[in-house]
Amino acid sequence: MTIQIEIKDLLEIAAYRRTVRELDYAYEIDLANACTAAQREKLEYRHYWETLIYYEQIAEIKTRRLIRKADRLDMSIGYADSPMWRKSSQLNSWILTPHGCLEVQNMIRQECKDRRERAATWAAVIMGPLTRLVSGWLVARGH
Repeated sequence: MTIQIEIKDLLEIAAYRRTVRELDYAYEIDLANACTAAQREKLEYRHYWETLIYYEQIAEIKTRRLIRKADRLDMSIGYADSPMWRKSSQLNSWILTPHGCLEVQNMIRQECKDRRERAATWAAVIMGPLTRLVSGWLVARGH
């Protein structure tokens, strides 16, 4: 189930990025044909608002993915009123800022690292005496 969601998210992000590239190309042509600075400014403003929704949808998908990862690790992420979050102007939802994404990714990496270290410690605690026990048993048997 999780892999299906991740694939769906990746396909959505790819589609939004493709749409942004198409809009960029269309506006480049329009900007090249614009005669006055006022027309260029108007086109740039329209381009910004037309592409903003796609960028915010991408940010929302990335936020959902990071929150799912954090939930799987039983981690708590800061509340929406922290500087890690911002209110989306187009989608009316809370999304992580670029700094917030980086912060959450670092928290997830650190938690995974800590879990690996704890697992390695426990493996060493269990394997050391077990190895000595097997070694003693083999010596006692004469091997």
